[in-house]
Amino acid sequence: MTHMTMISQKLLLLGILLVLIIPIGTNFYAQGAPPQVETHNPTGLSATAVSPTQINLFWSAPTQNYGKIIVGYKIEQQISYGVFDTVVYNSGSTLTAYSMTGLKTGVAYTYRVSAVYSDDTSTDPSNVAAAIPSSTSVQSPNPPVSSPSTNVQFDFVPSDGTALSGVIFSQSDYLALQYKKDPRSIMLDAVPTSYPANNNLDNLLSYQNNHLSDDAVPAPLIAKPASPTQINLSWLPPIEQYGQKLGGYRIEIKNTLGDYQVIDENTGNGTTKYSISGLTPETTYTYRVSAVYPGTHSNPSNEASATTLEFVAPPVKQNQTTAPPQTSSGTIPSNTVSPVVNNVKFDLTAPDGSLLSGVILTQNDYQQLVIIKDPRTILTNVGQTTSTINNALSSIVRYQTLHTVQESVPTQSTTTPVENSSQPPTEPSKPQPVDSALVNGVITSVVASGVVGITTWFVKTKVARKIAKEYHFTLEHVYSTTVSQIRIRNSGETIEDCIIICDKDPCVWIDTNLDKSRHIYEGSVSSVTVPKEFENQNPMISVKSGKKVLRKMMLDDMAHG
Repeated sequence: MTHMTMISQKLLLLGILLVLIIPIGTNFYAQGAPPQVETHNPTGLSATAVSPTQINLFWSAPTQNYGKIIVGYKIEQQISYGVFDTVVYNSGSTLTAYSMTGLKTGVAYTYRVSAVYSDDTSTDPSNVAAAIPSSTSVQSPNPPVSSPSTNVQFDFVPSDGTALSGVIFSQSDYLALQYKKDPRSIMLDAVPTSYPANNNLDNLLSYQNNHLSDDAVPAPLIAKPASPTQINLSWLPPIEQYGQKLGGYRIEIKNTLGDYQVIDENTGNGTTKYSISGLTPETTYTYRVSAVYPGTHSNPSNEASATTLEFVAPPVKQNQTTAPPQTSSGTIPSNTVSPVVNNVKFDLTAPDGSLLSGVILTQNDYQQLVIIKDPRTILTNVGQTTSTINNALSSIVRYQTLHTVQESVPTQSTTTPVENSSQPPTEPSKPQPVDSALVNGVITSVVASGVVGITTWFVKTKVARKIAKEYHFTLEHVYSTTVSQIRIRNSGETIEDCIIICDKDPCVWIDTNLDKSRHIYEGSVSSVTVPKEFENQNPMISVKSGKKVLRKMMLDDMAHG
């Protein structure tokens, strides 16, 4: 009995100890477990040199995206301390790895990445990572992967244009392919996938070697639909040009009879992109391109086909069909809130390939631009913004005119020209109208004062013409490898005694290293340096002609050239 009592006491004591110890141990385990940290931008960026000319980047995706969808990553390269230049605007893939190729051996490269969302916004950048390609840099046999559980699906297009769609690789094979493929083979639409690999590196390289085109033709040509009425073409320039100067590219379309019709005899520039507008929705078109040289042209590229998208009528907004509420007296209530009017921000690629980024117009000006622009002018990255407008419709039209490829034979237009009173005069020889009140005053002065009046007439007429003079120019904020610059493109009449002021300091012209005023002639492009004390700031920029201020704008509100 006593023995049983002792056992019962020991069991009771053991139970009490367990009751005390278990909560303590559980609490210790909970405190020791690392909490899940939310990240709002890419983290853990690393850079590894894998060849004398290539660096592979790896990073982790943000874990908190606020309900948005990541569609790719922006990659930036440091060009000076604290200054980064975008080298990849959107990788077009959610794969958290990227290969930077074509680098210089022995040069240090520093990068950072940002996630790009479907609404065209991006996160803050990641940490920076640097690497130096060297002659001893080699591809690791087992390179790190961005996700151990996903493969990569992509389309592979060798230089003869025979696309292989839906290829699925392991991530290590995908990264190795970027290094080992032919320079003119292209990988498109890469996305992570949980499906098993359906190909391997050796097989794909063998396929590529059987589908290489002649080095003297542009290749591969790729066609992509951009809208129900537009198709965009892109290609790589020929490797072998036999010492000739490339003058542009000839664009041809395949007609229903099977032969080709020239739609642009010579683009007149080396840009390897071309946009065809005014097409029929849900229709397949086939194209090819040839390199143009003095007096001759290369053999054509591969054929590339694309089908325009289906036309979908935009939904009718409720406030467009419903009248605003009215009181019994028929008046609109004073507490009715007017809709916020946003401007439109976009990038403009002129027909000769010149890019003007970050243009901001009013919605009315943008809608008119869509109607009157050259069919080969491309408007991309279009979105609404509350930022201040930094350009005018007339300036953009003049900019487009100066960067339009001049064709030897004018083509007949099948559409009725749209009249637009906001377009600037295109004939500089026409005299500018003089204010009628000024003319009356001048005539009165002539009659009343004789010779003095005649002199006054000439003076006032000259002044009136100068006042009536229209200036059309754009301002761009650009970065060189060392300094921040402002570029002025003058597409209108000459700006006499022009000077650009940063806050209160005159900027220095890059080509003369002087801050003196100068004439900016029509069609010219001039640049000034932003004073170093204003780096990483947003000063007020003023453009003056003599003592007259032509435009004032904050530096960050300028387009990015």
